[in-house]
Amino acid sequence: MTGDVDNGRAIHGVVVKMGYGSSIVVSNTLIDMYGKCKCASEALEIFKMMDERDTFSWNSILFVHEQCGDHDETLRLFRVMLRDGIQPDLITLTTVLPSCTQMAALMHGKEIHGHMVITGLTKDGKEEDIDDVLLTNGIMDMYAKCGSMREAHLVFDKMSHKDVASWNILIMGYGIHGYGSEALDMFSLMCESEFKPDDVTFVGVLSACSHAGFVSLGRELLGQMKSKYGVVPTIDHYTCVVDMLGRAGQLEEAYQLALVSPTESNAVVWRALLAACRLHGNSDIAEAIAKHVFQIEPEHSGSYVLMSNVYVAAGKYKEVLDVRNMMKQQNVRKLPGCSWIEVKNGIHAFINGDRTHPGSNSIYDGLHSLTALLHEHDYVPDF
Repeated sequence: MTGDVDNGRAIHGVVVKMGYGSSIVVSNTLIDMYGKCKCASEALEIFKMMDERDTFSWNSILFVHEQCGDHDETLRLFRVMLRDGIQPDLITLTTVLPSCTQMAALMHGKEIHGHMVITGLTKDGKEEDIDDVLLTNGIMDMYAKCGSMREAHLVFDKMSHKDVASWNILIMGYGIHGYGSEALDMFSLMCESEFKPDDVTFVGVLSACSHAGFVSLGRELLGQMKSKYGVVPTIDHYTCVVDMLGRAGQLEEAYQLALVSPTESNAVVWRALLAACRLHGNSDIAEAIAKHVFQIEPEHSGSYVLMSNVYVAAGKYKEVLDVRNMMKQQNVRKLPGCSWIEVKNGIHAFINGDRTHPGSNSIYDGLHSLTALLHEHDYVPDF
């Protein structure tokens, strides 16, 4: 695949002139071609013009949008597919499942899982099936990233065969949702079951220590990674520990570790430390950290916003203006915040200050009522 969309368009023109444009096979191939060239709009245009569509047509257009990262449109098209009475196959479901994971669309994920069970696409056979393990891991990962750890663990328990990734998904899921003890219990059980932890395992374990505040254990595990488990710590592992120390208020130790570890060139860890400085009200260390992060990623708006918040928390309003002037000089603009929620059969996305949602008036009325209720109880939101 060369991704040569210009030649692809030329061939498309020849196909139409020769009268083959209405062929379902040709249309499917064109959708696939435009999709692999990252031209989702053109692929969708061909799809809409088709008089007849088969499962391959739907799989192709779903794959195009999923690969382009348009998860909202992927799920919308999947709903249209079901509404049109087209039965999804294994390829359809494995294409849509990552979008459910990325969008935390739990109801859609449950629907896909249920379809797999009903149609027998998931197997509980005694013989190991690599594809089935990968598919089941995908289902479990979806539940874990949607916060449904009970369902994720049930899927795990029903697996006839597990691999290291199966254990990693549960450990990571428990860790990021604040169930530190459960994550560490899974890690111990994994080792007892003679599965060898890898670098991903330790990202999950150290993240669990960070979110649960197990500082001593986190330090100990970092030190044991190479000597006891044969896993060389990478930038991701040091980032977890630096974040853990920052959350615990041990900012000086976190700063020194960041200086001597591979995280020195990682802007993500410096921003995590900036957030910790804001939380614990330490503007002095924040200023030292800011020098590193502004040098590594001077165009990233998040670093300036975090530093501004540190100064606001410390009451240094002159410095707040200095940071904003620096943003103007660097021509840095803060991107508006975006969030989404799954309600019934739809995904609703919201951008900060946006009123384009058809129900925005009702939404803002409800928000104002909630804010008024908070004020009645002497709570002032931290903006």
